[in-house]
Amino acid sequence: MKLPKVLLAMVTCSSIPFVFALSSAQAADFVFNAKFSNGYSATGSFTTKSGTPASFSEVNPNFPSAPFTTQFLESTSLSIFDSTNKLLQTGSNVSNNISSDPYLLLGYDSSLPNKLSALNISTETPTQNPYYYIANNVNPTATEYVTPGSTNYNLFSFDRTTEKDTFLGDAINIKVSAVPEPSSAISLLTLATFGFGLAFMRRLNHRTKSNSLYQDC
Repeated sequence: MKLPKVLLAMVTCSSIPFVFALSSAQAADFVFNAKFSNGYSATGSFTTKSGTPASFSEVNPNFPSAPFTTQFLESTSLSIFDSTNKLLQTGSNVSNNISSDPYLLLGYDSSLPNKLSALNISTETPTQNPYYYIANNVNPTATEYVTPGSTNYNLFSFDRTTEKDTFLGDAINIKVSAVPEPSSAISLLTLATFGFGLAFMRRLNHRTKSNSLYQDC
């Protein structure tokens, strides 16, 4: 009578990390993080639309007009931290398939080591001043645009009042990770639960047989 309850409790406890990972994933398809010189860091995410290929490039087709409808990106988010890991700002320049940033540029290639072949993403919202942006198509002095990927990932702040860019630091690469789909996470949970239960039953049967042999003696 007690066996099902014990097994259920043990299986439930073993499932907690999987359920937490699933709930933490939320809606993002990809997450990324970077550490810049001078101690700055960034975390972010981007969600792609259904049918987006493994490699794509999102760019404003009507630059410098904005807002514009994106082709591949559904949403983005970006958070910037200082050297003490204090959050400086969080924002999004793509929401519900619409980009508010005419400079948006995101190239993703799953076959590349760094995966991000091009990036110009910001925390810009109508109310934030200054705002922050990361770009590998802008030189460190922010005086000219260069070929995407020909410079490091440069972090800037931009003051709307003075219209001045300030270089804050750079990073050689940005780590990008795909977030598992819920169906994949559930499959892992099911497999882990089944395996745990099978191993538990085998151990229980082994103990039962051992006890029976001892009692027969």
